[in-house]
Order: sequence, then structure tokens, then C-alpha cells
Amino acid sequence: MAHVSFADPVCALLSAGLVEAGRRVGARMHAGGTYLCIEGPQFSTRAESRLYRQWGVEVIGMTNLQEAKLAREAELCYATLALVTDYDCWHDGEEEVTVGGVLEILNRNVATAQAIIREAVRAMPPRTCPCGSALKDALITDRRAITPEARRDVELLIGKYL
Repeated sequence: MAHVSFADPVCALLSAGLVEAGRRVGARMHAGGTYLCIEGPQFSTRAESRLYRQWGVEVIGMTNLQEAKLAREAELCYATLALVTDYDCWHDGEEEVTVGGVLEILNRNVATAQAIIREAVRAMPPRTCPCGSALKDALITDRRAITPEARRDVELLIGKYL
């Protein structure tokens, strides 16, 4: 068993690289922010949306949390590149959120996301972040209690620590 630190769920190095890449390709970028993962596929109620804004949430989504946790456990760098599709239902000056509207904007965002990722990969510096050793001090199982079969099962992820 392992208890991996998740205080800062995204890789600061990768996140900064995505922001810089986005600005270089002409996208309007916002660094940082608070992400809230809600259970989908339904959209938020107006009351929920207003509550999330009072909490200081800048981005609401239905994925991301699970992926961030799995990436940390696999010692992978992880960052979110969120391209806005709607303002949720809190924004009185915007149309109600619909699947059709979200998909229309999502399709336009694809080219922007691809350009940012191409630029980020091209310009990414060598990894100097702590992501690659997230499990180093997180394993709490006594190594003597790990069976040979279990060692084989987890070799890819934690073999270097066994």
C-alpha cells in the first residue's frame, strides 16, 4: 500500500510549460486556479454553480481528478490544459448550457489544444520536478510482506523501490 502526496495535484513544471506554449501560439492563458471535479454527465444546477463560485472554483469538470491521482501514483508528470466550453449556468449574460453548444465550442478548441501541445512538447525542458519519485517515500507496506507474485504485478510501477 502507498499513500502518495497529493497536496499539489499538478506538475508545476509541466503546467508552466503548457501556459508558455499556449501564449506562444496566441491562446489566452490563465495560470493556476482551482478545479472542481463533479459527477457527470449532468450539468450543475444554478444553485450548485453559484456555490462553486463562492468557493473560489474557476474550472468545473467531470474528469481530471481521477487522472491526476493515477498519474501521481505512476510517477508521471500531469497538468490540466482546460479549454472553456461554457460558463455553466451562473452567468446570466450567457446562454443556458446545452450539449450542442458545448460540442460546437469543443470542436473549435481542438485545433488550439493541438497547437499548444505541439509547442509544449517541442520546448519542454528536461524533467527536474519531484513527480518521478512520488512513490519513493509513499510505500507503507513492509517489503518483507510482499509476495513474489505481488512483486511481479507491481514491478513496472514500484520495482525500483522494492
